[in-house]
Amino acid sequence: MLSRSLVNYARRSFSGSSVALSGHNKWSKIKEKKGANDVKRNAAITRATRDILTAVRLGGSPDPEKNSALAAVLRRLKDIPKENISSALEKAAKRRELNGEDVVYEALAYNAVGLIIECTTNNPTRTAAKIREILSEHSSRLTPVRFMFDRVGSVTVIMDKREEDHELDLIQLIDYATDNGAENYSETSFEKEIQIEFTCRPETLGKLASALADSPGLCRAVLGSEVVFTPTSDLNPSLDQDSEMTENVTDLIREIEENEDTRRVWATWSPTA
Repeated sequence: MLSRSLVNYARRSFSGSSVALSGHNKWSKIKEKKGANDVKRNAAITRATRDILTAVRLGGSPDPEKNSALAAVLRRLKDIPKENISSALEKAAKRRELNGEDVVYEALAYNAVGLIIECTTNNPTRTAAKIREILSEHSSRLTPVRFMFDRVGSVTVIMDKREEDHELDLIQLIDYATDNGAENYSETSFEKEIQIEFTCRPETLGKLASALADSPGLCRAVLGSEVVFTPTSDLNPSLDQDSEMTENVTDLIREIEENEDTRRVWATWSPTA
C-alpha cells in the first residue's frame, strides 16, 4: 500500500617553503572544487538529455507544442546550456526515424553498476560490436544483470501546484491512483507544478494509465506510461561519495546514450547532480 505521508530539502609564517606549500594546497583545493563542479554539471547534462529523449519517445514528437511531456521537461531545464538542449532535441528527432529490431544488452560497469541497454537497430552485429567497444573502453563488460532489476509499470503525471491545498490535492490523487492499481509513487516538486511517477505491476499498467488520463480534475496531464526497469534495491549507496566513480559512470552512460542505436539505458545507480 502506498504511504500517505508527504515528505516535502593560522599562524603567520615567514618560511619560504611554507608559503609555497600554502599556495600549492590552495591551488589543489581549487582544482578539486572545479573537478567536482564539472562532474555535477556533466551529470546534470546527461540527465537532461535522457529526460528529453524519454519525453520525445513517450510523447511522440520533438515539438513541445505537440508534446506535453516534452514541454514539462523543457520548462525545468533553465540551468542547462541551450546548445545541449538543441543537441538532445535533434538527436531525439533522428531516433524517431529509426527502423529496425529492438535488442537488449546487459552489462556490468566497473564491477559495481548493473546496466540494461535498449537499442533499435537494422544491424544487430554492428550494434553489439559498438556496445562492446564502449564498455571495454570503460572497464566494463557484457554479462547477465537482469537479476539486479525489477520490471514495473510506470505512469508519470503532472499536476498544478495551487497556492493553497496543493498537499490535499496530492493526497487525493495518490488515493485515486492507489484505488486503480498504483503500488508506489515518487514526486518531484517544481515552482508551479508537481510531477508524480506512479508504479504498478506491469499487468495493471493499462488500467492505471487510463484511470489517470480520465481522472476527475486531479492532474493536468499524463506525461507518459511504459514498462520500466528499476533496481531491486539501493545496491550502491557508497558510490555517491566516490567522485571518481561518479565521473566514470557519468561518462560511460553518456557515451552509450550517444550511440546512434541506443534507445534507453537503465542503471542500478545513477550519478546525482
